[in-house]
Amino acid sequence: MHSVISAATILLLTALIPGVDATLSVTIGSTVGGVLGLIILILDIVAIFELVTSSGRDLFSKVIWVLIILLFPIGGLILYWCCARSGSGHQDI
Repeated sequence: MHSVISAATILLLTALIPGVDATLSVTIGSTVGGVLGLIILILDIVAIFELVTSSGRDLFSKVIWVLIILLFPIGGLILYWCCARSGSGHQDI
């Protein structure tokens, strides 16, 4: 009985302190955002590696594409996969 009263007192005190979440719940949004961020990071690294190892471009265009991908991770990745890959000599089998 004493532990129940102590737990209730602690929860009540933490509820009174601003900025402290008394429920101690984990938000789903931060987990989903972390997973999506990790996927985007991996896809950016794959695109940059493919771009750097390709032989169909000069150094200046490679640097520009790497900067676009790094500055705009989602938009740069979409632009690279749609625009830059089509003219780099890749052929689908």
